[in-house]
Parts: sequence; structure tokens; C-alpha cells
Amino acid sequence: MRHIPPPIRDLGRFLAELQFVPQEDRADAVQESWLAFLTGGDPVGAMNSFARRERRWRQRNVLCGQVNPTAVAYG
Repeated sequence: MRHIPPPIRDLGRFLAELQFVPQEDRADAVQESWLAFLTGGDPVGAMNSFARRERRWRQRNVLCGQVNPTAVAYG
């Protein structure tokens, strides 16, 4: 799927940051950058913040099948 970036001057920086966003989150990250662009914020910074926020959320919310059994036994 092709994601259309907002019309910003530093397109190279945008594309470089987009490479660090996981494939499943890229559409949402581009939407976040558009929202930041339309509200006068930094589109690249918004995309980076979104990716970091999603990464932290996934690390906090471990799925049941991924629970470490030794941690549960001693918990």
C-alpha cells in the first residue's frame, strides 16, 4: 500500500523516519503526520512519537501466550 506524505519540505527526513515504523503501523503513522501538518505541528515528529507510543504499548501489554512461565510461578 502506498502512503501519501503531507507536502513538507524535508521529504527525505520523512521517508527515513517512516522506515523505522513497523509495516502494520505505517498507515496510522502517516495519518498522524497529516494531522500534525494540518494543525501546524511537526509531521515527522508526530510520526516518530506515534511509533514510539505504539512500541511502548506493545511492550507493556504482553499477550497471554507470551508470558514468561518462571515469572508467573514466582509471582
